[in-house]
Amino acid sequence: MCIWAWKDGSGGVEVMAKYLYGASVQGIQDFIFATNKLQEIVGASEIVKNIANAFSENYKPDEVLINTAGNIKAIFNDEKDCQKVVLEFSKMISQMAYGITLSQTVIKIGEKHTKEDIDNLVENLKIQRNKPSIPLDSSTNIMKLNPSTSRPKVNQDEDMATSQKLTSYKKIEKDERYKELKDISNNKNKIAVIHIDGNGLGKLIPKLKEICGLELSEFSIKLNEATQEAFNFAKENKRVRDIILGGDDVTVICNADDALSFTQAFLKDFEKNTKEIGALTACAGIAYCNEKYPFHYAVDLAEALCGVAKNHSNREHSCLMFHNIQSSNYQSWDKFIADELTIKNDTQTIRCDFGAYYLNKEDEANIEDLMNTVGAYRCENSPISRLRDWLSELYKSDKNAQNLLNRINAITKQNNNWNCEIMDKNLKFFDKNLSNDTLIIDKDGHIKTPIYDILQILSTTEAK
Repeated sequence: MCIWAWKDGSGGVEVMAKYLYGASVQGIQDFIFATNKLQEIVGASEIVKNIANAFSENYKPDEVLINTAGNIKAIFNDEKDCQKVVLEFSKMISQMAYGITLSQTVIKIGEKHTKEDIDNLVENLKIQRNKPSIPLDSSTNIMKLNPSTSRPKVNQDEDMATSQKLTSYKKIEKDERYKELKDISNNKNKIAVIHIDGNGLGKLIPKLKEICGLELSEFSIKLNEATQEAFNFAKENKRVRDIILGGDDVTVICNADDALSFTQAFLKDFEKNTKEIGALTACAGIAYCNEKYPFHYAVDLAEALCGVAKNHSNREHSCLMFHNIQSSNYQSWDKFIADELTIKNDTQTIRCDFGAYYLNKEDEANIEDLMNTVGAYRCENSPISRLRDWLSELYKSDKNAQNLLNRINAITKQNNNWNCEIMDKNLKFFDKNLSNDTLIIDKDGHIKTPIYDILQILSTTEAK
């Protein structure tokens, strides 16, 4: 479905006119994550990636500013060449990916594009995205529908979009290890959906020339390369499948056991790879879930957690947030905090969302220390089951919970003094105010404990 607008941005000045073209793809997430079948997800991802290829192979703009799967900006010197794209490209995309809508806009510019031109283009695209569109596979009451997608069938089992996804998967998939989500999940049937997004691009792009001496088109290419290299580095020896990988936007499915180490490695390598193009950082959200959990909910949560991490770091440092989905439905992260992550007893209100967890920031909980602390609680004679009882007791009485914690520490020290010391030291590395005796501290304006997060990781993963 074509949605487009034409706007004269020249301000009435007689100059050699050029045409700044912009396209934005809508419905990518719904298109990719409409199913829990990995082959369809991977096939849909490949179709989305091919949108960028379809533009570059069929049209020859005079300058490409950016061309990723969901975002295209290019400059045409010739008006007819630009009109050809507007008339043809949306039809091409609608037919190759049923369920996706392409919004387009064009503004007339002078000899060189300016920041104001880009801002106008982005604003016009926002307007176009708000206009309704009619999908090509709209159904009527006489059509048979695919029960899993509610779209009209084109053969005995599939609707058009599903057929396109499976055809795409068969063309590109060489790795026979990961055909279904169960091939990626761990022995507890747990996977992790990870969403990663770069920080501060909105502030960096207007100053690209000044900061790193690059045009937008050069920066876009180098950013793509940095992201791809970071993914290749982080995925080594891990069960992980990329779904969206372009620009600074990453979504992957990962074995739950590998999620923290993958994310840490990606963030570290991404920072290293972008030192020469603005020294970028990134934030991540990890949603742990069962392999059969509705996938689009896990993706929504991973994106929400990424946003929470960004806000916590003020979009300046690399960090992550995570959550293990245990309830049957997902509404919002705030709902999880209210229903599952807040303990109210007779004297205190305690929050269990201890993060964000940083790649490397002083006076903040770091990812490495989180993993080491989890490892310490995997030790033999660990009191982890008794700490679950401690969390339950916290809901009833702060005093009784403290008495229980004292007994837990006395028993643990008696059974294995060496392990007790390891856990205590790791907690102090994790946060200087934590110890075996002090598991509740003031943090981020709330009273918080990290034990719930530690229990989450232990319950969803296995030791390597």
